[in-house]
Amino acid sequence: MIGFAVASHRPIDVLEPMAGMEGLFACSPNALSSWAMASGAGGRCIYARAARVGGSLAERARLLSRAGSIQINQSRNAHDAAVFDFIATRSAKPITAAATPIDKVPAFAVEVLDLLETVAARRMKCPTNAQLAAALGGIPCHRVGAALRQLQDAGMVTVDVQRTGNDGLRTIHIIGAGMTLCAL
Repeated sequence: MIGFAVASHRPIDVLEPMAGMEGLFACSPNALSSWAMASGAGGRCIYARAARVGGSLAERARLLSRAGSIQINQSRNAHDAAVFDFIATRSAKPITAAATPIDKVPAFAVEVLDLLETVAARRMKCPTNAQLAAALGGIPCHRVGAALRQLQDAGMVTVDVQRTGNDGLRTIHIIGAGMTLCAL
């Protein structure tokens, strides 16, 4: 089983029947924040089931935890010992966290960032806009380019392009995750 999960799910309440099912998943950072705002004190959810959680989702969980809004922990999954259930427990403290750069970019840009973090975690080469567009459901390439520019403007990624002949090799640095995607 692969230890990575694409952020494509909502958090699962620990009392839901789905909580006992197998399979990898991770919620988006915005979904975790939404759950924390809607949940009452003592509410618990599984926000990811994977070998590890990194990038923007881990950053959001740490932000909410440092603010005292949730407690985070992990436990081994009952079905696969190589996988963890990442659990958030809602505290009684109200949500007071200030907006972070991830809150200031459109949801589609966050999806692009999540995909880039997954690709970097798998140590794959830097994907083209066309490859990212295909992986995100065949959306137009110009939307990926616009999302990358929004992420750059928010200070979340840097994109370095080396022009060599007819092709451009690029390196994307994901600042919050400390990850780099190289063309070679």
